[in-house]
Amino acid sequence: MEIFRFNILVIIILSFTSTTAQELSPPIHNYSSFSYKAASQNWDIALDESGVIYVANNQGLLSFDGQRWELFDLENRAVIRSVLPHKGKIYTGSYREFGYWERDTRGDMCYTSLIPLLGEYELQSEEFWEIIAHKDAIYFRSFGAVYRYENDKITPVQRVNVNQMEIYKDRLVVATGDSGLFYLNNNGEMEPLPNQEVLKDGVIRELIVHGDELLIGLKDDIFLFDGEHIRRLVDKGLQEELQQYELNHVLSLSSGEILIGTLKNGIIQFNEDTGEIFSYNRWDGLQNNTVLAMAQNIGKIWLGLDNGIDVVDIYSPFRFFTDESGELGSVYDLNFKGDDLYLASNTGVFRMNDEKIELLEGAEGHSWNLEVHGGVMYSNHNNGTFKIVNDRFVPIDRRTGSFQILKNGNKRFFIGSYTGIDLFNENTGEVQRLKGIDFPVKQMLLENNSTLWVTDSYEGIYRVGLNSEGDSITSVKKISASTGVGKQEAELYRVNGQIVAFTSGEWYHYNPFTQNLELLSEWQEYEGKRLLGQDGKYFWFMDSEKNLLTVTNFKDDKILVTAGMLNKRTVKKNERLIKLNDSIYYITLHDGFARLNLNELKDFSSREFLSTPVVQKLYDGTNYYDLNIIPHIPSKQAREVTILTGLPVSDAVGMEYELVGNNTAAVRGEVQEGKIQFQNLPYDQYELRLTAVGSQQKASAFSAFRFVVDPPWYLKDYMKVLYLLSLLMLVVLIYYINKLKLQKHRKILKVRYQKEHEERMHKLEKEQLINEINMKRKELANSTVIAAKKNEVLMQIQGELNKDKAKFSNQYRLKHIMNKINNAVQNDDEWKVFETNFNELHEDFFRDLLSKFPNLSNRDLKLCAYLKMNLTSKEIAPLMGISVRGVEVHRYRLRKKINVDTSENLTNWLIANF
Repeated sequence: MEIFRFNILVIIILSFTSTTAQELSPPIHNYSSFSYKAASQNWDIALDESGVIYVANNQGLLSFDGQRWELFDLENRAVIRSVLPHKGKIYTGSYREFGYWERDTRGDMCYTSLIPLLGEYELQSEEFWEIIAHKDAIYFRSFGAVYRYENDKITPVQRVNVNQMEIYKDRLVVATGDSGLFYLNNNGEMEPLPNQEVLKDGVIRELIVHGDELLIGLKDDIFLFDGEHIRRLVDKGLQEELQQYELNHVLSLSSGEILIGTLKNGIIQFNEDTGEIFSYNRWDGLQNNTVLAMAQNIGKIWLGLDNGIDVVDIYSPFRFFTDESGELGSVYDLNFKGDDLYLASNTGVFRMNDEKIELLEGAEGHSWNLEVHGGVMYSNHNNGTFKIVNDRFVPIDRRTGSFQILKNGNKRFFIGSYTGIDLFNENTGEVQRLKGIDFPVKQMLLENNSTLWVTDSYEGIYRVGLNSEGDSITSVKKISASTGVGKQEAELYRVNGQIVAFTSGEWYHYNPFTQNLELLSEWQEYEGKRLLGQDGKYFWFMDSEKNLLTVTNFKDDKILVTAGMLNKRTVKKNERLIKLNDSIYYITLHDGFARLNLNELKDFSSREFLSTPVVQKLYDGTNYYDLNIIPHIPSKQAREVTILTGLPVSDAVGMEYELVGNNTAAVRGEVQEGKIQFQNLPYDQYELRLTAVGSQQKASAFSAFRFVVDPPWYLKDYMKVLYLLSLLMLVVLIYYINKLKLQKHRKILKVRYQKEHEERMHKLEKEQLINEINMKRKELANSTVIAAKKNEVLMQIQGELNKDKAKFSNQYRLKHIMNKINNAVQNDDEWKVFETNFNELHEDFFRDLLSKFPNLSNRDLKLCAYLKMNLTSKEIAPLMGISVRGVEVHRYRLRKKINVDTSENLTNWLIANF
């Protein structure tokens, strides 16, 4: 099967484009009262400078920012009849009330009534149906009067029955009931327009500026005023339409094209130059045929209907046929024969002509394919293979269903069926099963007269050899590659003379030398995308998962067709593209089909307009934030932060966001219904970047919105300062404590040093004293010993003298010598010296001894002193001038006096106790 099927009849039928243009409708998007959550009737509709939609609804003021609908009602719940966005304010009019709305710093819409400015002036039972801006003033129109709002004052301009207002050539024009048209001056004076007799007594329903003229719309007629004369817009077909359906509103699309909103049949598009009339009504997809209001923006027409709001993209490169009855079902293929279009769907084969579809006789059931060969249309059907003759299904083979019919030579065809391949001879009508293949053959492709490629519905790709006659199979070889190709569904194509296969999401080409499929590296960019068609210049790739169609020439041109452009209605994984001519293509849908003008698509892609996203509101669980300053969100409230965004009406197909923090990783995502929610945001400074995404994956200059999540109280700046001060104080305290400790340590060291110094000095002094005492002891001992020796010698001399005293002739002289010796032995001077030295060593010895033993004599004290000196009796005797025996006796007596037991050494006792 060739990707695009041409035959001579289809090429000739270019006239079908014009005849079916009236049958196909542009993309229409419906907003029901359930989707915008307000009343069904919408009396007026307008757009502000940024592209936000405002609608006067039975329940209040509706706004649509491209993402969300919002409803704002008046305190008295009155019906709003008119709306005008102007310089940041939204003016509205209702019953005995008009005023304006403004968004406050938090994004809330607030209403200000202008009625108090009227003072004591009393309104009648008036409803304000129109609002218009002129110079620095705003005009409010009811059916009974016109009021001007200027410089914070309301002035009644004219009390007259007014149907319409318009600014024409910088002057305010009013239509007054059946009295005609007038210029209305600021002072309330009314000046009739010239030469308006042609209007007769017609009631004017619409006034708009159309090119350089003023268009005047009546119930069933249209006139144009050029400043001097009024002429009828002559077109018989248009007049017939208006007489039947009644004009209600008019939009000027260009200097030669208008759009008329009717009361009974939707909208009428009229081209003054060509006389072409296109009607779009409920049959074409509108929710209601009564058009109450119209507004336009970048080629999109917004309709306020008696039941709902619709958007019509009249300049879209797409046109749609939609079967509202549901009889048609999902379309799997379509083809042309003569002036008629045939559709193959899951419910049968239908013929379309004159805006109607009709099921062919006997064509009930699922049909996969429609082929035209030699002027005959064939259908591969779930019930077999058929040809269409005089709009009747004529069976070729009913044994089993089939997928494809492929011409092989003159009047011979291969039929890929549910059970194999059949050979059909059109001359004889004979159908012959080719032996060698017993699996479902979904697709066939002739490489040459002797080679046929086929795909199994589930198992892969086969290369089939044919005999020279092409009526029998000589070989069947499964074609695979190391990557496992051939294990799943596959599709075959002939591209630039090569056999190309798409399977398992990968693209391969057949290498006749290795006889294997090899990766087609040039098409790696299109992995996962089926090839719907190619005509030598452009290739059409379909990503069924993303519902994205890519048109490319592998060079400079690359055009994307999004799911939204096709109203998300393609038959997933069974999309079919049919080429009519170099510009017109058809795409099958699940409830009809779409017609695409490729030239218009290129033009649309080059002029695609993307609006700039905006942030409407920011709130957490409890608070809304001022958007005029950088919002600061408390850390506790950052558990759930919600940001409401808007994307004013444009050609954008979506909006993406990126949240970037100074210290946190970036978070990216797609905005859904204008709402972005973040949970548990850590404290940081954030920038929310919003990007409008176009159909061609182009992004507008993103808008950036900054906000801050404050740190918790214990991490705020003043707490950080407090922490720093505390740290400094702690450092100072530690320094002070250490200083005190150091001072104390120094003091302790000083005291210790002084103590050690004193101890050392005391020790030195003690040692010095000890040395002195030891010296004195030695001196005392030496002097005592000397004295003892001296006395001992004297006593020895005395003894010798006593022995030989008879020998001395001079006894007197001897006696004198003996006395001298006795005096020397008993010399008190020596004792005094001894006593003095002894007292220096043993200062309190005598005092303590006498205090305890007061009866001791001087000789007892002397003996005690000598004993204290640890002198022996032998050494004591000379000192005391007595014998050793005398010393012992004296000692004995002394022991008695001081009551010392005989078992105890007297010397030791004295040393120990005194």
